[in-house]
Amino acid sequence: MEEGGDNTKQQGLCRRVAIACSRLSDNILQNFVAITGSSFTFAATIVLIIGWGIAGIFVASNAIWQIAMQNVSSVQCYLWDISLLYAQRRDLIELAKQIAHLHASGELKLATLRKLQAGQWTPSKPSHTSAVIQIEPDGDDPQIGYKNLPQKSWYDTCADWVSTAAGSPWTQLVYAGGIVAWLAVGPSLNFDNDWQLNINTAVATELMLMSTFLQNTKRRHRLYMHRCSQKLGNLDAELEEQLLGEYQAQALHATVKGSNTPTQRQPGCLGWLNANFGIHVCVDRYALFMSSLAGLLLSLALLGVWIGIGSVMGYGEPNWWLIIGTYTGLVGFVDAFVLRNVMKRQQGALLKSCDALDALDAEISAALGAAYVSVPPSEVTTMGLFYRVSSFFSRLAGHVAVTYASVGVVILLLVSASAMGWSETAQLLCNTPTMIIEGGMLLVLMMAHMASHQYMRARLQTLLQRRVAFRTAMDRLAAHLPGMPAASKPLSVEKSVQGCPSSALETKTVQSRALF
Repeated sequence: MEEGGDNTKQQGLCRRVAIACSRLSDNILQNFVAITGSSFTFAATIVLIIGWGIAGIFVASNAIWQIAMQNVSSVQCYLWDISLLYAQRRDLIELAKQIAHLHASGELKLATLRKLQAGQWTPSKPSHTSAVIQIEPDGDDPQIGYKNLPQKSWYDTCADWVSTAAGSPWTQLVYAGGIVAWLAVGPSLNFDNDWQLNINTAVATELMLMSTFLQNTKRRHRLYMHRCSQKLGNLDAELEEQLLGEYQAQALHATVKGSNTPTQRQPGCLGWLNANFGIHVCVDRYALFMSSLAGLLLSLALLGVWIGIGSVMGYGEPNWWLIIGTYTGLVGFVDAFVLRNVMKRQQGALLKSCDALDALDAEISAALGAAYVSVPPSEVTTMGLFYRVSSFFSRLAGHVAVTYASVGVVILLLVSASAMGWSETAQLLCNTPTMIIEGGMLLVLMMAHMASHQYMRARLQTLLQRRVAFRTAMDRLAAHLPGMPAASKPLSVEKSVQGCPSSALETKTVQSRALF
């Protein structure tokens, strides 16, 4: 008995320690994400780039000056990738839980309405007639559209415009044109080390600026979407309280006992985070490790080792400067494709949950006789050919086969560099192509994120519009209930909600496809 009690105490202690460590890890990573995505960090990055450019005037733009920028950029992108992977996973969890809560709450409301329609329920007390809100669920109505979502500040509005421009196909075209021009002058420069250093330096500057800007953009959008979710959740809670408060909430909970409640429902789109999906399992485990505290500590430890061996190789030796840039550049190259793959699959899982919620909302709309607000069309489908081609390549970059191909490219470069004795030329060979592709991938990631944010914002707007329509219909429903015979006459949805279109009865659910 004593041994059993001791084992129980030890297990309890282990669980408490594990929970404490998990919370500590999350707190550290959340603070890290907040710092890397802050406006101060973005401003400091711009100042650093300007200062580095001015310093180049005095040092005559020598090799060390260029390699220093490449190293700082590679290390910064490497650490920022960890932050992006962690933030991306946290964003999915928060949005998925919000959608799961809305779904569970919707099931509860639908069960109430069906009981009421069947005449099995009558009000337990005289219904309170709420003031009817004179709003029809029309997307053009200024009271329902984006004005119902929290307003963005002028800084966020301007920054979003710059983010859209930075991730646009035109910016990608300019970037590709610069690479073509660099290749064109290669023969005249004999494809020497300076020729490679020049493009590496230019791309390193773009990587440093874009990675910080992407992190800042995602953080601003994360805070904004959290405010939107809070507003949507508050409105939905008011609807649930209005309906269940009048129609015997306790009896309903007893009727549906055993079903998932809003606080018990597990978001369906989170299952893949802990599941093994064949070819995706390696990508998921790698992303999970890199976005953990262990991944961050390992990265810092390797950075310390590199600084330590500088005393042996010589801090002025170009090869020593190139080592850390080569390592972080190769890993960052793979991380860019992992980020794109994970982002694409997370958005696909989230949209499936949104589709399930849309189907439930359609049933509630039909039960109330409220107009059903349709899912907004994808912006990609309304754009020109150039944008659609760019979107196609963006989705292609997120394919798992491309992610594994990036690992194959890294292995090939490592073999080639080993055959060349890890000379300066060999390390530049590892750095140059990977940095160029990683720079392009950051533009793709910005484009994908902006498309995802704009579409999810439109989806939240749609959910909010529906709940405004639900509240209007429920107010009208409450106004008719006092004069209706109890249980002897089933509720007629068409008669009880006058003036409210019944298009929801014929609504077809539109399934979302992966757009990002």
